[in-house]
Amino acid sequence: MKILQMISSVAIATSIATVAAIVSPVTANAATFTFDNIAGGDTFGDTLNGFLSMDVTDSGTGGVLFKFNNAANNTATTSFIRSVFIDGSTTLLGNSITVNKDNVGTVEFERGSNSQQLPQGGNGFTTDYSFDRITGRGSNDKGIEPTESLGVSFAGANFNNVISAINGGSLRVGYHLQGIDLPRVGGSSDSYINTKPVPVPGFLLGVMAAGALGSTRLLKKKQAA
Repeated sequence: MKILQMISSVAIATSIATVAAIVSPVTANAATFTFDNIAGGDTFGDTLNGFLSMDVTDSGTGGVLFKFNNAANNTATTSFIRSVFIDGSTTLLGNSITVNKDNVGTVEFERGSNSQQLPQGGNGFTTDYSFDRITGRGSNDKGIEPTESLGVSFAGANFNNVISAINGGSLRVGYHLQGIDLPRVGGSSDSYINTKPVPVPGFLLGVMAAGALGSTRLLKKKQAA
């Protein structure tokens, strides 16, 4: 009986330790945000929002890295993110900015004017930062195509404050997607704004609880036998 109890205790402890090791980096150092198409107006890209995301990571040196992503399985292979807009406090993010930090793919952007507005934005979206692809040889060259990401680092930002602002809605990010239905001349475009974080930590905690419950039930059955 004591041996079974010891085995169960070790199994539960191992499950908790394993999940804690996985959850900790996600909750303490990074968060992923999804995007929704803006209601009303253009509808060309209404089915593409599920392929767009944003990773916000604590750089570990007092700064925050944003990664703006266009998913690999985006079937609209001609579409690309042309511009990224941020509506938030310049005091929060600061002006110590590095564009093209750890990019993935042939992506190259430059900082634009804060007078630019997110197309179809509305909803009180005001641009404090904008980033535009550098025009290349093709219509989508240097933009964020499927499988690619743009990285922008804010060296003076505090990770916890940034995440709190995004969750509270005082910091929002918008994408302007172009080339949706090429070879139509010029293609079509659509715009998107970030939504709530992906609930990965909650899912992992659920797995941990299920594992612990299963171990407890197994122990009870052994005791009854």
